[in-house]
Amino acid sequence: MSSDWRFDAIGTAWSIGTPDPIGPGLRTAITARIDSFDRTWSRFRVGSAANALRTSREADLGPDAPAILAVYDRLFALTSGAVSPLVGGALEQLGYGAGYTLTPSGEPVRVPSWTDCELVGTVLHVPGPVVLDIGAVGKGWLAGEIAAMIDQPCVVDASGDLVNRSGGVLRVALEDPDDAELAIAVVEVPDGDAICGSASNRRRWSDDVHHVLDARSGTPTRNVVAAWAGGPDAAWADGLATAAFFASDLSGTGHWWAALDRDRRLVAHGLPGEVFA
Repeated sequence: MSSDWRFDAIGTAWSIGTPDPIGPGLRTAITARIDSFDRTWSRFRVGSAANALRTSREADLGPDAPAILAVYDRLFALTSGAVSPLVGGALEQLGYGAGYTLTPSGEPVRVPSWTDCELVGTVLHVPGPVVLDIGAVGKGWLAGEIAAMIDQPCVVDASGDLVNRSGGVLRVALEDPDDAELAIAVVEVPDGDAICGSASNRRRWSDDVHHVLDARSGTPTRNVVAAWAGGPDAAWADGLATAAFFASDLSGTGHWWAALDRDRRLVAHGLPGEVFA
């Protein structure tokens, strides 16, 4: 790709590679799409639609809600309740809130059950005040949406959640979580596919505290340190990269996946590439 548009959005760095520069009209549309997503879903943004659930038992989450929350329905069932969009309160108790104190305050917070919530149209009904956090799915889903807006070959990279619409195969290194200069594998991502990853070292603020929480306990998971998934659905790949921290077998999910445990054993299914460690 000869043109590379780089920008920051939703708290992370993005790049969009294309053969020709993206015109100002489409750039404006992409920026507006991302801002609309953030204004709806961000738990860090005062006045977001999702933040209404901190005090109300319902909130209209807009036209994207059915697609995004349907992915969470699948993930919740796949992981026996470990992956849930209701972990925001537990994350904030650990210090990962708008103030970024990064200091736990008290005992783990109980995460409400996702099965007690109901989406009616675009309105989410919850049993009581909750802090919604769609971090396990949202960035991959949004990267896929942005790629679909671009009217030429492109590669959309939202800080590791990558959508390939280049017309060719991309070779992507899987970063060693212990050393960012090394790779544990290289995978081939065909045109039309996405690859997403999650690692406990990316948002870790002590030896035992990081952002990948088990919703059943409200505490960080311990056994897996990094995971990746890929396939044609960017949102599903993003979600599976978190599900792989909890589920030992994701072979029936339609996407490839890999998980590196704390003993540096890599468990994978269908990984399309070469493993080094």
